[in-house]
Amino acid sequence: MAGFGRSMFSLPVQLKVKKFAYCLNSHYFDNTRNNSRLIFECRDGDTKGLSYTPFLKNPPDWPDYYFLNVKNLMLGNKILPIPSKYLAPGSNATGGPIIDSSFLYGYMAGPVYKIVTNELKEQMSKYRRSHAAEEEIGFGTCYNFTDRKIEIPDLIYHFAGGATMVVPGNRYFKFDTEPTGIGCFPVDTDAAKNLEFTPGPSIILGNYMQVNQYIEYDLKNNRFRFRQQKC
Repeated sequence: MAGFGRSMFSLPVQLKVKKFAYCLNSHYFDNTRNNSRLIFECRDGDTKGLSYTPFLKNPPDWPDYYFLNVKNLMLGNKILPIPSKYLAPGSNATGGPIIDSSFLYGYMAGPVYKIVTNELKEQMSKYRRSHAAEEEIGFGTCYNFTDRKIEIPDLIYHFAGGATMVVPGNRYFKFDTEPTGIGCFPVDTDAAKNLEFTPGPSIILGNYMQVNQYIEYDLKNNRFRFRQQKC
């Protein structure tokens, strides 16, 4: 296991690299023989067509993460009414999104999670909820897609500077075996605690949401770069 954060123990810091990137393969049963790629000191000429947004200054209590500034979050063509205090870190070390490949499905603070899942339920109302799967698996929102065409709205992050990351439904939904049958929204949350804020990030773009994206950490220029591609 290797860490990619900002701490002195992370692999990029120990190797003293100024730029690194990775491209994560699908977690589904697509029979790919390709491994996920990890690239150090990638050159600008090797990665054309990347979108980018600056990393934000870390709150003092959270120095090891990569904080991002999200202007808004959309589900399909609907802008979600998420208060700005959850979209950028505050001076009290709460709020703000980070990107973290070690966090499997991602995370949303309770108020953000409720806004996202309420809209998800509205847009997915033509599908039958699987409450049995929710109780058995522990995810908050599951659907039975058996013998149905699967249409899950994109989750779209609009970053400061104009960059846009589109996360297709099959990359933020978790299916039981393959993209058929039972599918769930697996993002972790503390929504059950009914807290307005908890210390640390309010949104984590986890590993699943980064699949089939070229993800680059440009530490020299303090920016996050990416593009959608087959890994």
